[in-house]
Amino acid sequence: MRAAPEPSLWRHGNFRRYWGGQAVTVAGYGITTIGISVIAVVDLHASTMNVALIAVAGKLPALLLSLHAGVLADRCRKRPIIITCDVGCALTLISIPLAQCAGQVTLVQLYAVAFLVAGFQVVGNNASISYLPSLLRGEQLKEGNAKLGATNSLADLAGNNLGGLLVAVLGAARAIALDALTYLVCALCLLTVRHREPKPDPRPAGGSQWTEIREGLDHTLNTPVVRSIVLSNATASFALAAGSALWSLHLLRELSWSPTALGVVMGAGGVGGFFGALLWRGLERRWGAGPLMLGALALNPLAQLPLVLVGPGTTGQVVIGACLLVQTGAAVAHGGLQRSVRQELCPARLQGRAQATGAWLAFGLRPLAAFLAGVLGTLVGLRPALGVITLLLAAPFVILWRSPTRGLRSSLTPVLRPGPGVLPHVTSGPAGSSTTTS
Repeated sequence: MRAAPEPSLWRHGNFRRYWGGQAVTVAGYGITTIGISVIAVVDLHASTMNVALIAVAGKLPALLLSLHAGVLADRCRKRPIIITCDVGCALTLISIPLAQCAGQVTLVQLYAVAFLVAGFQVVGNNASISYLPSLLRGEQLKEGNAKLGATNSLADLAGNNLGGLLVAVLGAARAIALDALTYLVCALCLLTVRHREPKPDPRPAGGSQWTEIREGLDHTLNTPVVRSIVLSNATASFALAAGSALWSLHLLRELSWSPTALGVVMGAGGVGGFFGALLWRGLERRWGAGPLMLGALALNPLAQLPLVLVGPGTTGQVVIGACLLVQTGAAVAHGGLQRSVRQELCPARLQGRAQATGAWLAFGLRPLAAFLAGVLGTLVGLRPALGVITLLLAAPFVILWRSPTRGLRSSLTPVLRPGPGVLPHVTSGPAGSSTTTS
C-alpha cells in the first residue's frame, strides 16, 4: 500500500516561521556588506589594505569558530542559540549608527563589527541548519532545503540590489540600522515557533570539547558517502574562493566592463540559484541523487570556461551572464541535495558537529585560496590564473566520481558511522526509481 503523502510545508506553521526569519536576515546581509564598504571607503578614506582587513575579519570566524559552534549546537537546544545570535548581530550592528551620531566611527570598530557579526553568524547558521532535521523529516526535509535555497537566492539578490539603493537614500549607517532590525524580526519569528525541540543527550562524564569535536570529525571522515561529499565541497569552495578573488578585477580591468554591467551579470547568479533550488527535487527523482550531484559538479568548470575565453563587448557579457546563471543554479541544486543526504545520514546527537565539520573544511581555507589566487595572478596574469582555477574546478567531480556516492539513487535512511568502504544497502532501479533500505 502506498504511504499517504506528507502535508505540504505551506501548511507547516512552524516551518513557515523559521523559513521567513531566515529569508529576512539573508536579504539584510547584503545591506550591511555594502554599507560597511561605503563607510570605510567614502567616510573614513580607508586604504586598500584597510578594506582587505575588513574582509579578513569577516572570514576568520569560519576558521576559528566552526568546530566549537558544532559542539555548542549538540550540547544545547538549537533554537535559543539561533535567537541569541540574531540578537547579538542586531546589537553589534546598531553600534555603527550610534557611533556615527556621536561622530566616532573608526576603522577599528568596523574590524570588530565585521568579526563579531561573522562570529554570531557562524554559530547561529550552524545551529539553524542542524535544527531543521528536528523540525522536518524525510521528503519534507528535502522540500524544506529546496524552499530555503530558493528563498535565500532571491533574498540575496534582493539584498544586494536593495542595499545600494538604501545606502544611497538613507545613508550607510541608517541602512545598517535597518539590517539590525531584520535580525530582530528573525528572532521574533523563531520565538513564535511552537515545535518542542528534543532535549540533547547528556554529555559523557569527563568528556572534553575536543573529544566532542573529534566525534564530528570521525563521523564525517569515516562515513564514505559523507566523506566524499565534504571533501568534494571543500575542493570546490577553495577553487571558487580563488576565482572570486580575481574574476571581478579581470572583468573590470581587462574586459573593460562598467560597474553597472558587473552588477547586472551578478544578478543572473541569483536568478540561477532560484531556479536551481526549484528544480533539483524533480531532477533527483528522475536521475537519482548521485548522478544529479555529479552532473552539477560537471557544469562548474564548463560554465567557468567563457570567463577565460571571451573578450570585451556585449556578447561576452551575455555569454558570461548565461553561464553564471547555469553555474549558480547547479551549485544551489547540488548544495540542497548534498545537505539533505548528509542530514539524513547523521545521527541526531551529531547534527551540529557534522554540519560544523563540513563548514570548517569548506570555508576554513577560503582566506588562503584568495591569497594564493592573488599571488598566482601577480606572477602569471589574471587570465592564465583563472584558467588554472577553472581546471581545479574539475577536481570536485573526480572526487565524487571515485566514491560510493556515484551510485546513490535516492536519499538514505540514517545510519551510524559505517566503516571505511561500507555503504548502506541501496537497491537501485532504473533512473528515476529506487528503493532504499537501512
